[in-house]
This record gives sequence, C-alpha cells and structure tokens, in this order.
Amino acid sequence: MASLALGSLPLLSLGLAGAAVVLLLQAAEDPAVTRGRELFDRSFHRADGLGTPEMNGDSCRACHSDPVLGGAGALELNVTRFGRDNNGLGPFVELPGGQGLSKLRPPHVTYREEAPMQADCFEQRQPPSLLGIGLIDSIPAAAIVANEDPNDLDGDGIRGVARRLTVQGVIEIGRFGWKAQIPTLHDFSHDALVQELGLTTPDDGRGFAIASDGDDIADPELNAVQVGNLTAFMASLPAPARAGSTDPMVALGQQVFTEIGCAKCHVPTLQGLGGPVPLFSDLLLHNVMAPGYRGMAEPGAGAGMFRTPPLWGIRDTAPYMHDGRAETLTAAILAHDGEAVAVRTNFQLRPQADRDALLRFLGDL
Repeated sequence: MASLALGSLPLLSLGLAGAAVVLLLQAAEDPAVTRGRELFDRSFHRADGLGTPEMNGDSCRACHSDPVLGGAGALELNVTRFGRDNNGLGPFVELPGGQGLSKLRPPHVTYREEAPMQADCFEQRQPPSLLGIGLIDSIPAAAIVANEDPNDLDGDGIRGVARRLTVQGVIEIGRFGWKAQIPTLHDFSHDALVQELGLTTPDDGRGFAIASDGDDIADPELNAVQVGNLTAFMASLPAPARAGSTDPMVALGQQVFTEIGCAKCHVPTLQGLGGPVPLFSDLLLHNVMAPGYRGMAEPGAGAGMFRTPPLWGIRDTAPYMHDGRAETLTAAILAHDGEAVAVRTNFQLRPQADRDALLRFLGDL
C-alpha cells in the first residue's frame, strides 16, 4: 500500500473534506490529542468521582456523537435549566445551586430538592456540535465585536451584541455555549467536566473549574494535564465539510440566504488566526424569541437571547434551535422571532422555488 506523506500535502488544494482527513491524521500523531480522545470517549464511574453533586452523562461522548464523535446530540439528550421569573413578571432569579437540573442524579447524592418546587420557569437545551470548535477558539475578540449593532444603527431590526465576561478582572468575549457564556475552549473543558459529569478539575483562577466536591474521591478528580489533553482533542476536531453539490439550486439558495437577511447573523466567515473560518455565525447574542418568552436569563444575556449557532454541518444536526423545538430546517426558520421576524417574513413571502433552493443550500452546509 502506498504511503501518504502528510507534510507534503497543501491542505487548501484538497478541499474541505480532504483537508479534514489530513488534519485528523495529523492530530492522531499528537499524543495529547490521542489521550484527549480517550478521555472524551471514556465512560466514567462513581469511583472516578462521577456525578457529585450532579451529572447529565457519564462521558463527553454520551452527548456529543451525532453524526460522529464530537458532534451534536439528539432530542432525548436535552438538558433542563430552571429558575424563577415570578410568572413572567420578572425579575429572573437564580435559585440556590444555579440553573442546571441534573437528569442523571445518582441515587446516593442528596439533591437540592426544594429548588424545583420554587422554580416557575424551565428551559430545555440541546447539546451543540463541537466540530470545528478549535477554529472558533482562534477567532479574535475584535472580529466578533466588529459585527455588533446593539442600537440598530442600520435600522434592520437586528441588534447583535457580544457577551462580555469578566475573567480575573479582565473583560473577555464569550464564544461558546448557547448564551456565549464561555470565552475559551480550555474554559469550556473545565466547565463541561464539572457541569455535565460532576468531575472536579484544578482551579486555574478563571472561574470555570470546581476543584473540590463532597464525595470521597480525592480532588481534583482530573488533573491539569488531562484537562489540557481533552482540550487538545476538541481543538483537533475538523470543521464539517460542505457536501460540495454542483446543483445550481444550491447556488441560488445561497443567494436567497443573503437576500432575505439570514447572512446578517449567520455571517458566512469570520477571520481566525489561521485564516477565514466558514462557520456561518457572528457569535453574537440575538433575541430571536417572541415577545414575552420565558427562559433563562444571565447577566448580559436576557431570556430569549442566544448566541447565533454556526450552520456548518447543519444538515446532520437536527433537531434545531436551543431547545430542539424544530425538527426540520423549515421549522427552524419559522421558529425565528424577535430580531429575526423580518427575515422570517422575507422567507415566507418568497416563491416556493426560492424557499426550496434555500433549503437545498442549507442541506449542503
């Protein structure tokens, strides 16, 4: 069998699909990535510290495997968040212990049983795809902030705003999570390990790790090297490749996508440190829910405000929206409200042929 000299292959000449294969092969040569993949795919147990105080799965893979390891999660993998908004009158109040409601609480753990009884507001959350997450991590804050328009100066009804987070006394821009509540991929690793698996990690002072819990397993339950390996694996995940259809309907659909206003939030590319990142997102927060929507609120990200989800790979990540309320791409478009109501209306007013072309384009992403 002929060997493949990876170092001699120009990635751009291979197209996105070929480049993704090469990047995976190159990543496989990195021991940190290999060990990180093993951690991502590992089923943890109580003896490892799993599930104290809460857990939504026993592994990263449990929620991120569709269509491949590191992808999205199906509707049954939704997690629940809860709080109190005084029957919609406000203000939103976080209950003791935070918003997360564990769906796989081990029976030996004493749970904060009073909190759900006090809650009057619940919200589902879909596990997002992690493919291409390393490229998103490479996008400078300035490239995100450049697309802000909080005062709608251009009069299009769209008011994108970056999520500003104070980390160690410094303002950073959020990139990850439905509320853009996490600024870096390394922070994301810490946060997911504790919030989704209940595993403690070394406190690096950034506020996303929990270094100790109440179980009888020595803390931290994962060390800094392991967190770094997990981060390296996720950073190695290639972005989803376009299907590459030559159907003229796909090209027409991309034109419709721009003309009706989808590209105002789902910006085709942002500039990363290594070049353009074709994610189809501005990574800004937008209120895309109907007036009166009741959901989780955070400082700088009110109820109804969500980070624009990247569209690359969308053909393989149904259901859609933050809570999976839309089973199809058409349903997802029609579920847009708030800032996106004019764009939704533009879609509805287009001839059926244009709507079909738009869906064909989205199916190629």
